[in-house]
Amino acid sequence: MRLLLVDGHYYAYRSFYAIRHLTNSRGEPTNALYGLAKALKRMIAELRPDAAAFILDGGLDARIELQPDYKANRSETPPDLLAQFDHLGDVARVLGFTPICVDGEEADDLIASYAREASRRGVEVVIATNDKDIMQLVGPGREPGHGAITIYQPVTGGGVAGAPDFALLDAAAVFDKWGVPPERIGDLLTLTGDAVDNIPGVPGVGPKTAATLITQHGTLDLLLALLDADPDGASPGLKAKIKSDKLRAALCAAHRSGHLARNRVMVSLRDALALPVPLDGLALRPDFAAQAALFARFEFKTFQREAEARLLVPGAAPSALPASPAPLPPPAPAAPAVPFAPPSSKGPLVQGDFLL
Repeated sequence: MRLLLVDGHYYAYRSFYAIRHLTNSRGEPTNALYGLAKALKRMIAELRPDAAAFILDGGLDARIELQPDYKANRSETPPDLLAQFDHLGDVARVLGFTPICVDGEEADDLIASYAREASRRGVEVVIATNDKDIMQLVGPGREPGHGAITIYQPVTGGGVAGAPDFALLDAAAVFDKWGVPPERIGDLLTLTGDAVDNIPGVPGVGPKTAATLITQHGTLDLLLALLDADPDGASPGLKAKIKSDKLRAALCAAHRSGHLARNRVMVSLRDALALPVPLDGLALRPDFAAQAALFARFEFKTFQREAEARLLVPGAAPSALPASPAPLPPPAPAAPAVPFAPPSSKGPLVQGDFLL
């Protein structure tokens, strides 16, 4: 059983910048919607998911409260892209995805919550995103019997004949990229910060230095314990472990000021949110009649013809997710759903922020 979780706004932005100047006969911009439809159809064909959710940002409330300038560095969303936001959920829905957006919650945290719960039930989870924070989730599962969590990444150009046109990034791939295992990605980002999200790191600490520090000390907690024991960084023991005076001073200052403690909260995923749609309600259910009508409206003629052809073929009944192995506690009241649009016109940075 496989659950696909898609970072909706990331793919909308990526599609907008990948396809330029596409409009219908009424002059309405459709490039983001076309690229999104193409990407989602490709995922369905390549991954064959049994269930799928299209998850959108509903706000940044929790992190902005801690750091008011969180993501304040992002440019305004182009008007032509903003005009297409209302239809993102429509495209996902007709293709069989369940669109999910919760007021005040970031997509990262919803994705993490769905991924953890599905994995706990033994369901394999594939996440389509480019967000570094999500790398923390990757792995075979926290306990025996849990489902694996991987990151979907399309492969373009240079493919080998007969090889898949996509990669599923596992724990080994995360380690190869970052120099630390997935469970230490949060430690690494606490030290480096995240320029994309306007989270400042420790001055002079980049990914390689952070990975070295974590490898040498085991975990961020063990490194912080050393700094707690010597807040000024003057002891021979700390000097022996962190030889650079400049690095030692920067780490001590960041720890004393609370900078590292704040960063740790900022980059941590809130992975126990109440699920606004239960896992059992995420079965992939494409609606080919609705696809044909929607794609006709947008004038995506190839997609329209494909949907009309599928209407002539009897469809198989969608699979259901397995039941929880043990009774689950009563869910907390779900936050209200909001329209499929961002809480402000500021959007995610896509260009120049690709994972590999």
